[in-house]
Amino acid sequence: MLTGGFEALARRAVTQPIARPVPADDVALLARKGTAKLAFRMLRRQLELTASRQRDAEHHRIDPAWRRALWIHAEAPQIGDALMDLAPRSLFSERGLAVDLLAPPTTAALFAGDRGFDRVFADEAAVEPARYDFVIADSRSWKALAVKRHRLPALPWVSIKADYLGYDYHRGLLATRRLTELLGLAPDDVAERLHSRQKLLLPTPSAGGEPVRLALALGGVRDERRYAHWPAVAALLHAAGVERFVLLGSANAREARDAVLQRLAGGDADVLDLVARTDLHGAWRAMSGASAVACADGGLMHLALATPTPVVALFDAGIDPAWRLPLDFSGTALRADMRDVSRVAPERVAAALLGLASLSALR
Repeated sequence: MLTGGFEALARRAVTQPIARPVPADDVALLARKGTAKLAFRMLRRQLELTASRQRDAEHHRIDPAWRRALWIHAEAPQIGDALMDLAPRSLFSERGLAVDLLAPPTTAALFAGDRGFDRVFADEAAVEPARYDFVIADSRSWKALAVKRHRLPALPWVSIKADYLGYDYHRGLLATRRLTELLGLAPDDVAERLHSRQKLLLPTPSAGGEPVRLALALGGVRDERRYAHWPAVAALLHAAGVERFVLLGSANAREARDAVLQRLAGGDADVLDLVARTDLHGAWRAMSGASAVACADGGLMHLALATPTPVVALFDAGIDPAWRLPLDFSGTALRADMRDVSRVAPERVAAALLGLASLSALR
């Protein structure tokens, strides 16, 4: 059955499915997309949900008798989004509920071995319907429910976002508040900080005799979030007495890596170059053992936030740090005055790092 008028449908798209909304740009999203476009998307979603026969299987509470779930994380394959969306998996382990994760290959590789999940896999052919009591989906969208429709059509399901279409919001906190409501819980502020925090529940990295370094996460996919002044930051840090660095990033960070190495050449800097030479777990281990980490908003920043290491996080003017950072953030956020993270002066970045790092450990 279709519900809601034109305006009500549009408002539904920007209304968080929780009693206490989290920081978000919902008002800006409505203005940017417009009432007509959002209402049409909600109308189409209601039609799809009815046509797929999944409406009757949807639940708005997790039955205490359910003990095993399949969490299908299909809509946000980015590293950062996955770390935020899946942060409150710790709620289930606390209550003895077993959860498997089905996700795109990069996300599945990131959470492989994570003790918050019983099994992690990327191939829907590995889904065993008889193993589960219910399904957790990203939302009520056609894409989010694709595997549910194909492999587990009759199984009860709940969703994290329901019909909410927001993108810039505190994803970890929304997922936590949504799951606590679905579980019928009322966590205090301490529990909310714990469960909403980005995390990897892997064996604690071993230092293995490697000296402590200061980590710089280079590169980036989007131009406005790719910091251009890492060579200047490295030079300022070296001049202040930092001798040991570790450089991290994927293949798109090679140019920035070369510029940093050239700037530090000829001195006594000890630079461990891991750019395009390690996987996500290797980068996480390197950042976990660092004295401090500096990174622009992106996947590696979220990976750094999943470590106990203090972080200097750089944002362009279009991103509010309150949408990205943990409630118990240990570090410093620096925000540009334009939609270009490179507007943050290298002197500010170096000073913030020196305020967090142990300089004596880096000599």
